[in-house]
Formats: sequence, C-alpha cells, structure tokens
Amino acid sequence: MKRGTWILLGLVALLAAAILLWERKQPTTDERAEGKLKVFDLQKADVTGLVRAGEHPLELARSGEDRWELRAPLKDLADRYGVEGFVERLNQTRALRTVSAGAALGPLGLERPRATWTVKEGARSTTVDVGSKAALDEGLYIRTDGKIALVPTDLESLLTKSPDDFRLKNLTAAATPEVKSFMLKTAAGEPFAAHRDPKVGWLVTAPFQDWGSAAAIEQMLDDVSLCLVDQFVQGSPDSKSLGLDPSQCTVRLEMEKGAPIEIALGGVVPGSDPAKKLVYATVSGRPSPMTVSSNSLRFLTTSPEAYRSLEVFPEDAMEARELRVAGKNSVTLARDDKKGWAFEATAPHGANDAGGLPAALASLRGEKAVPWQGPSTPGFGQAEVTFVLKGAGGKQKVDVGPEVDGRRLAHAEGRPVALQLPKEGWATVEAALRLSGGAGEKPAPAPGKGP
Repeated sequence: MKRGTWILLGLVALLAAAILLWERKQPTTDERAEGKLKVFDLQKADVTGLVRAGEHPLELARSGEDRWELRAPLKDLADRYGVEGFVERLNQTRALRTVSAGAALGPLGLERPRATWTVKEGARSTTVDVGSKAALDEGLYIRTDGKIALVPTDLESLLTKSPDDFRLKNLTAAATPEVKSFMLKTAAGEPFAAHRDPKVGWLVTAPFQDWGSAAAIEQMLDDVSLCLVDQFVQGSPDSKSLGLDPSQCTVRLEMEKGAPIEIALGGVVPGSDPAKKLVYATVSGRPSPMTVSSNSLRFLTTSPEAYRSLEVFPEDAMEARELRVAGKNSVTLARDDKKGWAFEATAPHGANDAGGLPAALASLRGEKAVPWQGPSTPGFGQAEVTFVLKGAGGKQKVDVGPEVDGRRLAHAEGRPVALQLPKEGWATVEAALRLSGGAGEKPAPAPGKGP
C-alpha cells in the first residue's frame, strides 16, 4: 500500500475518534428532552418564602435554618417538610408539552389564573400561574415566568392545597434536647415535674425528689411534642364546650431559648372514633384548638414512678476519671484518655483486668426501688462494699449491702430510695472485682513455708 494511502487512513481514524469522543460528551436524546421539558429550576435551600394570591391565598416564610411559619391567612407554625416537599415536587415537574407564547390565554384558564404563586429565592423570584385543565383531563395548564406548559394533572392538588395543609402537624415544634424543665398537671392527680441537672441528667422534683430516667423522660417529651394533629378546629368555639375551661391536663415546657410552651388538653371529641381517643388541645402561640389522639400521650396513664431512674450511678462508669472500691474488697482505678483504665499504683496480686470493673458497673441496673430508711432499711444492714466514682458530674458514693434472701440493695448517697440489684448483674460485678484483684486474693506461700 502506498505511503499516501496510509496517511489518508490515519487521518480518517483520527477524525472518527474525535467524533466519537465529541458524541460521548453530548447529552442523549432523552437527556435533551428531559432538560427541555423541565419546568422549574429552584434551589430548595435558597427558598425563603412562598406566596399564593387568588384562590386560597397564603404566605409562608422561612423563620430559621430549619423552621418555617405560616403568616397568612393566619399565623401558625408551618410544616418544614411539607414546605420543602412542595418545592421539591415543583422541581421534579416535567411538562407534557409546551404551548406557544402567542396562544390565546382564555381557553387555557391563564387570562385570569385561579391562583398565582411567587417563590422567593433571595433577590430572585419565580411566578407560577395556575390555569385550567386540558380536555379529557390530559393535563393542567400553567405559566411560569412567561412560558406556558401543560403539566400532569396531579400538580393541581399540589398548587391548590389548603393553607391548613402547610400547618405544622405536630403539637409543637419543641425539640426535646432544648427542653430544660417541665411540669404536668392533671385535674385529679399530683403535679409531675423535673428539670435537667448537670450531675444526674434529669432530676424529678414532684411528686418525689430523685433521679429521673433520661430515656423515659425524653421519650415522654417526644410523645408530647411529636403528637400528631388530627384536625384543626375551625371557627371560634367556646373553650368550655371543648373541655378546656378548665382543662383536663396542662403541660408546661421551659425551653433553653425562647418563651415557655403551654399545652392544654381538653375533653373527648364527640362523635369521633373511640379507638382514636381524640381530645381537644391548645398550644400557646398557635391560633386555634386542635384535636389529637390521647393514645400517643402515654404519660396520661403512666405513673410518675415509671420515670424514676433505676441507674446505680448517674453517669456512665466507663466515662468516669476514678473508681475506688472499699470494704471487704478494695481496689483503686484511674482512667487516662489515651491508655484507658489502669490501676492507680501497683496492680494487686492476681489482678489482670483493670477495665472490667467499670464496664460491669456501667451495665448494672436496679430491678426496683425501695424507700431508703438508712442502714435500718429492710434487707440492707451494713454496707459490704462501697464504690466511689469520680467523673464530670462530681463524686458519687454507692453502698451495697450484704446478700439477703438472694438479693442485694444498693444505695447512692443522697437518694431517697435504694435499688434492688438483679442476681445476674451483681454476679458480673463480683466476677470483675475478682479479676481486678479487688477480692483480696492472697499470694501463694513461699516454698518450704506453711500458709
């Protein structure tokens, strides 16, 4: 083959490769069609407000990084996920087809739109006019920023949603970690109150004073704040007719920031499904009564005793700085952030696991609480083992009595109750004491000498 032919073939090959690379970088026909028929280009995180004029006017505004509020036709908390879901649904919209700009607007319902949305993104805004349905329910005509498109009919329910659909569907917007104290009062029972304490986490102050169970209390607060609204009560009903004057129960939440939240629960909603146990409720700062299911408000049928802590120590023993054991068993341990648990001085004879004892104590829980009457408490007597734990919350001393009828009682200094310890849990602690050398194991006698 001639040299010129080889050169020509090389040029053809290079041209083919260039075309192939160029085409690989181009969007496919489907990609081009999808981009062409995309109706909206909204940045959800940048949207600061939504306004609808015309049918069912409303106004929504961002009031914080993750908070929204309804400003019209009434003022209320807005459902953040409902608002952001609305914007996301608009972004996902693809037109069935576009309509030429010169088309008559009357037949499309766009000469006098049913509603006009304005989506605000900082200084930029996007308008959406809602027209009428096409023949045979083929789609819905809309106009956005001067462009007319036929979109799927399911967008109609989105664009014509009731203002109530944007209202917060939880009883409150309170985040449990932001609650610093609470008080519950029922018409018939004693108040139940607790506050966060830097040493023990939660401290119950009524109807008794003791450590509170963080898990149980925070679940209760979640139940209150996240309780779902069944319906918003329309009009201006008389509070007495709703059982709210006086109320059947009140809940007051003191927040780390902002005003306290007052919740009142009223009477049963007449004619409602008995299984739902619907009651009327009001919340400070919200404009109208609501109905909620008392099924989710378990504190109404739970004794305050269920919120008492059965923890032996108020903080995680594994996170403490020092652990001292005295009595028939003696050992001192200290924790270093890098090296973990170690014996404070020379390890006792036979000791081989410094971290086992803190781990065993960290998992120790009481089975039930009994009133503390000092050493004369039935089943306690004199302390057999004393634990002193030092951590971020300060020093905590716990005495454990001897075994009585197969059980032991543990009492933390300052508590009004002692805890009955489970057999298995205490057996784990005893095993850890032996491994740490705290059981007082004696060294073997020297050769040729008696014990």
